[in-house]
Amino acid sequence: MQRIITALLVILSCCFTTLSAQEIIRVTGKVVAKPEAQAAHATVDDKPAPARPLYGVNIYDTDTKRVLAQTDADGRFAIDVRSNTTLVFSMIGAKKASVKVKGRNVIDVQLEMEDMFLSEASVVAKRIVNKLEPEHTEIEIKGNYAIFHNKLRVPREMFAHNVRAIAQPVMLNAATNELFLMRPIVLDSKEYNRTQQRMYDFDIDAPDGDPLAHNIVIEADSFREKGRNTLFITVADSAYIKNPRKAQLLVDTYTSLENYNKIIYRDTTSVAQGTVNPLRWLDFSLSAQEIRDESLYPKAEVQLRDAKGNVDLRFPVAKAAFDPVDPHNVVEIEKMRRQINDISATPDATLQALTISGTSSPEGLYNSNLRLARERMDYALNYMRQQVPESMRRNMKFKSEASVAGWDDVAALMRADSLNDEADRVMAIVKSTRGIDAQGRKIARLPFYQTVIKPTYLPKLRNVSYTMNYSVFRQLNDDEIRALYKKDYRQLSRYEFFRLYRAETDTAARGKELRQALEIYPSFMVAANDLQVLLLARKQADPELLGRFAGKKAPATVNINHAAALISAGDYTAADTLMPYIPETDESRIVRAVCNVFNGRIAESFDVVSTMSPLNKVAMLLAMKKNKEAFRESKLLPDSVATSHYLRAVCLNRLDNAIDAYEELKKAFKLDPSLERIAKLDADVNLLIPDTKKAADQHPTAQPQSTAAPAAEGKK
Repeated sequence: MQRIITALLVILSCCFTTLSAQEIIRVTGKVVAKPEAQAAHATVDDKPAPARPLYGVNIYDTDTKRVLAQTDADGRFAIDVRSNTTLVFSMIGAKKASVKVKGRNVIDVQLEMEDMFLSEASVVAKRIVNKLEPEHTEIEIKGNYAIFHNKLRVPREMFAHNVRAIAQPVMLNAATNELFLMRPIVLDSKEYNRTQQRMYDFDIDAPDGDPLAHNIVIEADSFREKGRNTLFITVADSAYIKNPRKAQLLVDTYTSLENYNKIIYRDTTSVAQGTVNPLRWLDFSLSAQEIRDESLYPKAEVQLRDAKGNVDLRFPVAKAAFDPVDPHNVVEIEKMRRQINDISATPDATLQALTISGTSSPEGLYNSNLRLARERMDYALNYMRQQVPESMRRNMKFKSEASVAGWDDVAALMRADSLNDEADRVMAIVKSTRGIDAQGRKIARLPFYQTVIKPTYLPKLRNVSYTMNYSVFRQLNDDEIRALYKKDYRQLSRYEFFRLYRAETDTAARGKELRQALEIYPSFMVAANDLQVLLLARKQADPELLGRFAGKKAPATVNINHAAALISAGDYTAADTLMPYIPETDESRIVRAVCNVFNGRIAESFDVVSTMSPLNKVAMLLAMKKNKEAFRESKLLPDSVATSHYLRAVCLNRLDNAIDAYEELKKAFKLDPSLERIAKLDADVNLLIPDTKKAADQHPTAQPQSTAAPAAEGKK
């Protein structure tokens, strides 16, 4: 029996081990190029160069038979795999590497770069026959899209029956350091493609097939270039750019030629530096409007406010009724009447309760004093009840409270007048004697009782006061709102915030109050709109502020202001989606016109945008490729403005007058040296600048995907 149990435990243990080995884990890491061996003349002091991260490395999972990911620009990756799988890392120009995961969460890989074998160059009539030629091209901006034409010439001498040519363009926005992997050109010879199809069981575009399948074109006579023994292919692609006016775009194209076994050619060519985007010079100003529809304002609420009042009534010694003609009492009663009248005159005011509190002095017997105090309070309560209008006292609560002051209260009054010795003697009796009556008898024998305590301090303890609780439902005034804001802004209602910031004259303080209002009430549309008005005036528009409110059901003003913020942030495509919800009015005319122009509908709004600035007419004509008209208009621009010369240079260069264009460009740089930085990335003029440096210090390090995909392993 023991042996059976042991055997079962062993089996279960094995099962558990197998199951645990199959768990899915997150694996991260970095792929770099393996450092080359140091040269023979290197010294011990030479430091090895830092490992170069590899971009675009395919990571193939042998368990799922899929390419799971590619490394990013820093060579990094993050994937979820089974803990016992094997990963295969591959890319063009490097030897594959297989790595067993073995439950590890971090895996760093070095790939050994392969030697390139170039066929012997042969020159025929000065024609390049040993190099793939990606053509220099331009990046054109339309709306938010950077449109790029990928063009590739392949000499027939290089294109054998068993090869594939690849051109992989990579666009870099140097302003934001964003990389865009553009659509590649993949040209297969007929025989190579047939072999690939067979290798993938004629299902080349399956999920585990050729990763470049969707981009493959097969050699055909239609690709043969007239008058040249080359194949010529072009593919258009685009990338969404968030703010095209500030973009600094460059394109490098990575080309390679491979056969069934190895990479036989590899090169990198810079094919585009800068953009064709004359609308970058569009001069416009978008103002915003506050919501004027009062039905959208937060509703004024009346708030419940409690208040208290006090009055002091004096009673004759040993009497339960006070004298209403006593001058002191006349003043106090009149004070109470005024307060009641004020409450009566306030709409929605409600008296809730009237409480009379009375105190008797401790002279004499305690029980007699307490009974007298209660009689006095009942009298006072009945008297004051009559002062309240009948309509207000129906639902009121009336209450009286009576008490007898203690001798310690007498001592406290004396101490307040700096009679500390006398107060100490009174307190000594209080502490040593039990019962207020016994204390009174001893204190009455003190030498200063008849001269100090009885005439001065006992009368001060005989008083009646009232507390009148009332509720008033009313709006807070501006001072009360400001006081409440300073105490704790989170206590303010929407309407109180609205009153607060609309009354604020300091724009910085107003902006702070608006942000606090949105912190407490995120769906406060009027406050969000008012904040956007403030930000647009500062040219600091927030393109996300009104996003949750804008759309079909939003007020036109909100849609107009949101579109203005999106345009200011360079998000022209998003702004264009709001145009169907913005009616054609005087308020929306400018926003609609500017949006139309940036989204390619220039003719539709040409006249409106032209009136904003003389520069605009030239910029729009250039965008419409009406270069001669643009040049005529550019001559009307003032010579004292740098952009006038810059736009003339663009016009002249497009009209093939490079010499005059360069002279105009020099005038522009002299007036505004900062334009030279812009010109180096402006495809309309950058070739005019001698010794133009690359616009970015570093180009993309991407590599084209290899077709020697690990997914094909095991297939014949």
